[in-house]
Amino acid sequence: MILLAPTVLRVAPADFRERVRERFAGELRRAGGFAQLCLLGAQACLDAAGRDGSLGLLCASRMGALHAVRASLDQGLRRGEPAMPFNFIAMQPHLAGALLAQRGYAVTRTAHLHLAQGSWPLLLRAAQGWLAECERVLLGWVEESDAGDAAHRSDWCLLRREPAAGAVRCTPEENPEAAAAATAADWIARVAAWQVAARGPLALRGDEEAWRFAPGE
Repeated sequence: MILLAPTVLRVAPADFRERVRERFAGELRRAGGFAQLCLLGAQACLDAAGRDGSLGLLCASRMGALHAVRASLDQGLRRGEPAMPFNFIAMQPHLAGALLAQRGYAVTRTAHLHLAQGSWPLLLRAAQGWLAECERVLLGWVEESDAGDAAHRSDWCLLRREPAAGAVRCTPEENPEAAAAATAADWIARVAAWQVAARGPLALRGDEEAWRFAPGE
């Protein structure tokens, strides 16, 4: 499996709305904050990786649309008003796929998973399976800030079967004990940093399995 365009996005909460307006103008004004955050990172990754081919969108987070849930509870229930429909909140992660399709990408499949930080290797396993149906899989980890001084995170990479210039080959690591520990918050950033000055393979492990990253052929 080939990995392209590891993209790391950090946005201060105070700057978030302006970043969305700068990138998408009024295109996302009806989307919730979580969907906007997904699309900011996903579009940056696609800008680097290119447009060709059918696309699956697979993203995960630990907390999901955190701010929408808090707004529903704090602003609605506390005043005795009807809460925001939770099916709307649940759809927030999937809106990114629909928005990319509206922008002309051939999105054929989308999914969002709630995972623990150490379970990020499961996303690579899932993407490997999806590549039997999609030419490319856009894989991301997205977290809204849970504190005023913490940045929003939207980290993405593109996976495909065919080799490409500047790509990274990724395979399950046969010796997980020798791999460096990594979490969902940093594994894409570590692959991106390693790719800049790669001298040899990089092995990273989550809670239960590890993956090996090496320069593509």
